[in-house]
Amino acid sequence: MVHLDPSVECYGCYRIFTTYAGMIIHLESGSCDSGINILDLNESAALCYQWKHYIDEEYHDDMVEGYDLYLDYMGNYNGSVYPFKCPTCGTGFAKLSGLFQHIGSQTCDQRLRNGAIGKLINWLERQHSKRF
Repeated sequence: MVHLDPSVECYGCYRIFTTYAGMIIHLESGSCDSGINILDLNESAALCYQWKHYIDEEYHDDMVEGYDLYLDYMGNYNGSVYPFKCPTCGTGFAKLSGLFQHIGSQTCDQRLRNGAIGKLINWLERQHSKRF
């Protein structure tokens, strides 16, 4: 992976990444000049009509409302939430980037541009890309 040519342009700025997951990590971190962050991506993922394929239903409504799933009711970090799931193998993930890293690793049969995940990527691009 280290030797891949960067070809994935960030939705919010002009940085280029070697993987789609790398670009999503950049956005989740909140370090993008666009201001897109993890809450924005979670909300967008939950608003996509294919959400039932890759989001645990228990977290969906909170994601749509923009709640920070990673903080408990006292405002402390709570790392025990796994709102995302692979639509093919069912493995759970704390972050959207984790789901995309899983798909990129090819540890299961899910591919980046196939099925609900491909539709999610198209949706995220339409929601956040500076090109639209």
